Amino acid sequence: MNNKNMLLGYGETLTRPVRLNPRGGDKNKPYTYEENKPVIVAQLNKVISEINNTLPLAMPEGKAVVKFVLHPAFLAKSYFPVKLLKKFSLQSIGSKAISIKPRKDIKKTGRREEYTTACIYVSGKKENFQDFIDTLNKDELNQSLKDDFIKLENISTLTTSDKIKNFNNDEVVVVEIALHTPNTPSEIVDAFEEFAKQNGVFVDKERGISVKGLTFIPAKASKNMALKLAEFSFLRTLRKLPQLRCNDPVILRSPTNGTTLSLPSEGAINPDLKVAIFDGGLGINNFALWVKEYTWGDGSTCAQLLSHGQDVTSTVLFGVVNNTKKLSVPYCNIDHYRVLDSDINNTDMDLFDVLIRIKKVLEQTKYDYINLSLGPRLPIDDDDVHVWTSTLEEILAKSGALCTVAVGNDGHLQEPLNRIQPPSDLVNGLSVGAATSLSDDWERCLYSCIGPGRRPGYIKPDGIAFGGHTEEPFQIYSPMSNGIVSNAGTSFAAPLVLRQAIALSTSLQYNITPLTAKALLVHHAEPKDFSRHEIGWGRFPNDISDIIYCSDNEVKVIYQGILKPSQYMRALIPIPNIPIRGSVTLRATFCFSTSVDPEHSLNYTRSGLEVIMRKSTDGTSGLTFPFFNQKRIYMDEGEQRDVHKWENTIRSEHKFKANELTTPCFDIIYYGRDCGMPIHIDELEDLPYVLVVTLSAEEMPELYNLIRQRYQTLQPIQVQQQIVLQHS
Repeated sequence: MNNKNMLLGYGETLTRPVRLNPRGGDKNKPYTYEENKPVIVAQLNKVISEINNTLPLAMPEGKAVVKFVLHPAFLAKSYFPVKLLKKFSLQSIGSKAISIKPRKDIKKTGRREEYTTACIYVSGKKENFQDFIDTLNKDELNQSLKDDFIKLENISTLTTSDKIKNFNNDEVVVVEIALHTPNTPSEIVDAFEEFAKQNGVFVDKERGISVKGLTFIPAKASKNMALKLAEFSFLRTLRKLPQLRCNDPVILRSPTNGTTLSLPSEGAINPDLKVAIFDGGLGINNFALWVKEYTWGDGSTCAQLLSHGQDVTSTVLFGVVNNTKKLSVPYCNIDHYRVLDSDINNTDMDLFDVLIRIKKVLEQTKYDYINLSLGPRLPIDDDDVHVWTSTLEEILAKSGALCTVAVGNDGHLQEPLNRIQPPSDLVNGLSVGAATSLSDDWERCLYSCIGPGRRPGYIKPDGIAFGGHTEEPFQIYSPMSNGIVSNAGTSFAAPLVLRQAIALSTSLQYNITPLTAKALLVHHAEPKDFSRHEIGWGRFPNDISDIIYCSDNEVKVIYQGILKPSQYMRALIPIPNIPIRGSVTLRATFCFSTSVDPEHSLNYTRSGLEVIMRKSTDGTSGLTFPFFNQKRIYMDEGEQRDVHKWENTIRSEHKFKANELTTPCFDIIYYGRDCGMPIHIDELEDLPYVLVVTLSAEEMPELYNLIRQRYQTLQPIQVQQQIVLQHS
């Protein structure tokens, strides 16, 4: 790699608005109105019968919650039966993805036993559903409503198994409950509290957390009590409250023999960055030059929690430490919040207490970079977004902060217990697993939890970084011994990646935002030949030199800008103005932050992109290329076409033949949705985005210079003069 060839900035100068004809066509409809009518009428009659058998106290405002399942052909937001629901005063209050075998399979090829489709939670009164039946029996639907009606596959009430998750405790234990609270949360929460009281269940309403259309509440219940609570119409899920994961050792933390180290005397290189760590505390003032500790209550704690907090903080300050005599100057100052203390002991409502502490801090103080090496110890659930993820997601969307999250250390367990743990399923975060080595001979640590995430947010973990194991432990500076300690876990891989993101922001004379740092890290993650479920996009770089420098035969460009809703933007991909020799490889990564609707796990993200790659801009047909909707990520054609549009981090790479690319570009359009439904363009805000592109051609050692000469607006991003680049 040539350390004179710098990463290029200002790729946005190669973008412009463009007018394109809308794509799409008529949908192949599985059912006619006449076919669907008797099926749905019978199902609605059964719904009415079950509503009649439900206690009035279990239905706030006299409303039941019913499942509307769409045929798999109608998965996209544009097929949401908005008009039908509105006609009968029914309200969509949530959704999730389910797998079904439809009554009719309209696929001509590639048929499967089951398909992914939308299950919509719909609330309404008995008379609303009766009105629906009466209108069908009288054949009074107009054509527009019939078009919505034929999308329906099934309508039914929710069963106990829909609501209660892996809960078989005969004794009274602490549970977490998610309620649908679409309009005024307090009314439904009050009604649930009264219903719970009637069934002998204590609900800790004071610890409740409301996030958009959901409210999460801890309570105490046995299995029999839970079965009673499941009758409450607006109860979405009930599960046993998991333990908190922190200080979950993979190997025994131990000191290493060697000389003592001296701390630097200089202040942080970039004191303007705002960085927060939420962990077990420090309990020492050795890091006082760069770290301020915040505690709750009397601040009492235990040695294990302090050791964990010190090790995580030391990793952000100094990275992986070898036997050097003097530690490097930290990139940034840190606010360390001791959210774990002796009052937190994995019993009662502690999981909520820790989250409430984090939530209050982040709502009051805006940070650029955050690390979480803690969270609930349970695998994520495809049906429902956990309270930790739901709560933090919107905060990150608004603040623009980059939050690294450890995925958990249960990767060695059997499925599904080895799946990533909340809140590492954050689409606005960066979830980090653990790699076995800093060398090129690496793989995923067996303890590192695996993906996938939900859709959207499918590629999880986002990547992995060195986390250590018995043979090659993670070496950390310990302020207690003034030497090196050995440890291992995803708890240390996550802050190591945060350190690299901070290094990029600090080292370069360019506006490296947290979103840009995330895009650069994802773009340069090394995939090797492992499953994406194991390593995500790959192993993040150990050395930021791998990010900021280009070889002679490659060029890297950052595009940063704003997307206007429902307007195509064309981003030109730089290409030399002479014929390319040999094949050319194109890699591209898009990143943006998005608001979410946690009650709609299927339609979770509110913003999405459709990206069309063109090999040429001359308008010749047949020159588009499906760059981002690759089969290796999404299982079937329908999922490739639609679901990838709602991912807020996408990356792909393809090798093209010589001269196959003449004037390549990406045509990008930004869409929005609201609770899974179409949203008016006037309600959409502009969307900040980052695009990183790498073009390489093995047989063209002059490629970098050719691009520089042709595109004068692309400028090399320089390293800050006082910075000496550091390894992990």
